[in-house]
Amino acid sequence: MNFFKSFYLTPRAFIVLGICIGLFCIGLVLNLSFVLGQLLLFLLFLVVLVETILLYSKSQLISSRRVLPNRLSNGDENQIELQLRNNAAMDLTLTIYEDLPDLLQLRIWKIAVLLKKASNQKVVYEVRPTQRGIYTWQNTNILCSVSFLGFVARKMTFEELSSISCYPSFEQFKKLPINALTNSFSETSTTNIRKIGQSLEFEQIKDYVNGDNYRHINWKASAKQGRLMLNQYQAERSQDIYMVLDMGRSMKMPFNQQTLLDYAINGSVALTRSILDVKDKAGLITFSSKNCTYLPARSEYKQFGIINDMLYNLTTDFLESDFERLYKFVRYKVRQRSLLIIFTNFDSINSLKRNLQYLKAIAQYHLVLVVFFENSEIVAFVNQPANNLREIYSNTIGKHFLSQNQLILKELVKSGIQGLITQPHLLSIEAINKYLQIKRKQMI
Repeated sequence: MNFFKSFYLTPRAFIVLGICIGLFCIGLVLNLSFVLGQLLLFLLFLVVLVETILLYSKSQLISSRRVLPNRLSNGDENQIELQLRNNAAMDLTLTIYEDLPDLLQLRIWKIAVLLKKASNQKVVYEVRPTQRGIYTWQNTNILCSVSFLGFVARKMTFEELSSISCYPSFEQFKKLPINALTNSFSETSTTNIRKIGQSLEFEQIKDYVNGDNYRHINWKASAKQGRLMLNQYQAERSQDIYMVLDMGRSMKMPFNQQTLLDYAINGSVALTRSILDVKDKAGLITFSSKNCTYLPARSEYKQFGIINDMLYNLTTDFLESDFERLYKFVRYKVRQRSLLIIFTNFDSINSLKRNLQYLKAIAQYHLVLVVFFENSEIVAFVNQPANNLREIYSNTIGKHFLSQNQLILKELVKSGIQGLITQPHLLSIEAINKYLQIKRKQMI
């Protein structure tokens, strides 16, 4: 790099220059101050010259290499590693400026590091992406100074253009007790519970007893044995579970720099993992104002990767959702009774009533669980004590908004539809708990 483009004076040097100027000003009335100013200026020049020679004595003073993960986890802290090596025989103070991706919206980012002489060091920092997509890192710019001087800085630029994809959150499996919940469910479900007439999977012929379903009487076997015999069927062990994502306007609401749609996508990833661990079939449906997408439910574990890729590529214009289109699409595509977990958001009881008829129609053929969101910021605001009339008025309005969620939940239950209110950051764990609760109650 050109010398004049890489040469910088540090704030320490400008502070000393400021002191020199002050001494020269005082020297107008006091000769001793003028002499001290000259001496200090000469010493500064000498130190700057010595440090410049030290910093530019080697063409490759330090080396740097950036190590990125295979992919980023949306909404989580992701670690980025810088591997530094000091090729000089002196300690260096480094100020690192990274050209971070534009999607991170971090305009000023720097970190200071002390790098020992002839040594290697790893610098780890964290970034939190809030959007799915491609994140591109560009140059690493480092200002190097001699640690015991620090009046001159040499700028070194390492061109490392690298891009990685940001997928729906997979780091949540490390933070949330998802595996523990699934394992706990599996342990409590080791006893095979038989339910007559719940599937076409034949198990055995047994004697008829009072309370058995008479529609399953095997008349041929009864004639041979001279007593009533009954076909017994095994309960379905692998059921169809569909995550249904609303990609409309109501899911654009932000929380902690992420949209509710992104939280629903992250929750769907966690839910898919749990569904496959429980040996059920996981599928995906998305709907908006114009179209619907569909991925048939399967129980193979590769389905997790397929759903993850499909969620990564989702795009929407956040227009008004069309629940009527969803009803027609589900009736055409999903022929077997399934559990539909619909991630959506209702602003008020009136917004629910506009679409309740379609949810009721879907619930005639499938078990429907509607997952919608509670505004956690309003919850935090309402829990604070009110100190004046204005705050009392604001708290009252906040409680009114929260009461709307309870009215929506009651209306859903009254219509025979399962409901779940959750705060965005608790969506994954609460959705899995609700799904396992439905499984334990054998509602499907």
